[in-house]
Amino acid sequence: MSVRFGRNLLRLRLAIPLALLASVWLLFLSGTVSAHSSLTDAQPAPDSRLLKAPSTVVLKFNERLESRGFAIQVYDRQGKPVASNGAVLEAGRRAITLALPPLEDGSYTVAYRLLSADGHPVRGSYVFTVGLSTESSIGYVSASRLHEEHELSKNVSYWLVRGLYFFGLIAAAGWVGLRVYAPAAVSWDRRRYESIRRLLLGYHLLALLLLAWQDYSKLRIGIESAHRMELLMGTSIGLSYAFAIPAAFIGFWLTGRWRTVDAVWILLVFAAKGLNGHAMGYTVPVLSYALVVLHLTVASIWAGVLLAFTVVGARRLTEAGGAAAARLSKAAFAAIGILAVSGIVTAALYTNGFDRLLDSQWGRLMTAKAGAVLLVLAAGACIRHALGSGRLRRASAWLTFDCGLFVVVIGITAVFTYLNPLPASGPLFWHKKVDGVHIATIITPNQAGSTNQFSVFIGGVRASGKQAKAADARSNNGLRNVTLTLQSIDHPDIPPIDVPLTVLPAAESRTSLYDLRYEAEGSYLSLPGKWRLEVRVLDENLDEYVTAKTFYSNHAVVE
Repeated sequence: MSVRFGRNLLRLRLAIPLALLASVWLLFLSGTVSAHSSLTDAQPAPDSRLLKAPSTVVLKFNERLESRGFAIQVYDRQGKPVASNGAVLEAGRRAITLALPPLEDGSYTVAYRLLSADGHPVRGSYVFTVGLSTESSIGYVSASRLHEEHELSKNVSYWLVRGLYFFGLIAAAGWVGLRVYAPAAVSWDRRRYESIRRLLLGYHLLALLLLAWQDYSKLRIGIESAHRMELLMGTSIGLSYAFAIPAAFIGFWLTGRWRTVDAVWILLVFAAKGLNGHAMGYTVPVLSYALVVLHLTVASIWAGVLLAFTVVGARRLTEAGGAAAARLSKAAFAAIGILAVSGIVTAALYTNGFDRLLDSQWGRLMTAKAGAVLLVLAAGACIRHALGSGRLRRASAWLTFDCGLFVVVIGITAVFTYLNPLPASGPLFWHKKVDGVHIATIITPNQAGSTNQFSVFIGGVRASGKQAKAADARSNNGLRNVTLTLQSIDHPDIPPIDVPLTVLPAAESRTSLYDLRYEAEGSYLSLPGKWRLEVRVLDENLDEYVTAKTFYSNHAVVE
């Protein structure tokens, strides 16, 4: 018995690094990360040139914001703030406004920070220009930010911690929950059950503390120390940790004694987790919050059954109380069914009825998770069949497969719960390097039916090996033509729209990526929906560089 127990416990410990590896793999699978909430509208618009100075800065977002921790500041070219008053959160908690004093002609930088209601800190900045005679500096701040968005290595440690945390949360709750709905399953050896309980609770506590520290390190940026406690206790993410950490500590002493207390403890830790996530950013947080708690609860039942079969073994579960193995199998199968249904409902809520589901990393990972859950159902059916015929040991590969799917689902959950459910639809910033040539495109404010500004930046042409000889001898740095074309994907019957570009001087700074800037203004985005932009750059040697990007444009907001 001791040898078998040691082997099973070793399998349990091996699942921890497997969760870590799955998180790494899914991190790089997910691509560029989007933070919450996403900016959907900004007035004045990023990189815009205004004839008249604005009286306010208004920033609108796609999710509800926390009532604390937000700020807007506007700086002039000397880096001095132009307003001494603070920003105001509007009633719907989806927009913040800063009143401005009269501004002179010049370039101004808007810097903002906020907390999404789902607990994610957001920071950003952009530039706008007042006056036709002002030397333009638009584009460079926005375009330079694009390179930072692609540096996934900056977030690797955070993804790993999230993956390990989710694994610990579900596994610990699942193991404790076995006593609630299948007490016979843990009667095989009380002392060993307790040792595994303490192991999983300790692991969950350590992962929780590490995640809390990483979140706090992000939240405190830009916040004065005197206001940090107010920020933590006055936000959903702060309350989440205020409940979760004490619950994790007291779990060592309260759980494992009374079944009712075990059930209450599980609901408490899941209720605390529900305060830190997408549920708080949804329009009706009570509904999405209840779905999160339900989703986590049934996931823990699945995890608890897997742990029982892996650690205890099917034969011993069959001997313990006679029907313990069959009861656990039914519980897991029902839990997976509820997990699938609650996941579908949640996805429908967050994506407005699956609208644009596959156009965001969140949606694609949710689809992958749904596929994994379907495989879990198939594996569960095979496990139940083998258990009923007394051949589960021969079909133990199904248990291994089911455990592997559990790790995959946990890894996907750790990644996609930090992503935005909807694709960005605010001001568009797009950059790509094609054969050594940098091409950046900016569309602002990116609102259908209104006047938008289109900017295309070209850099690295003179350094390109294809035309190094011709570049310096031409006034356009060796370019014959640059075109920007827009195609409505929702209305393919509409011919592509050519945006007439005018060449303008770009920055002379040696640190700038871009040598030339092309610009246009007009109502070329005539319809809301999905669009495809294409930029073609033709040099003097007739070498062509092409880049394309699909994006969404929303209706202009009518006040």
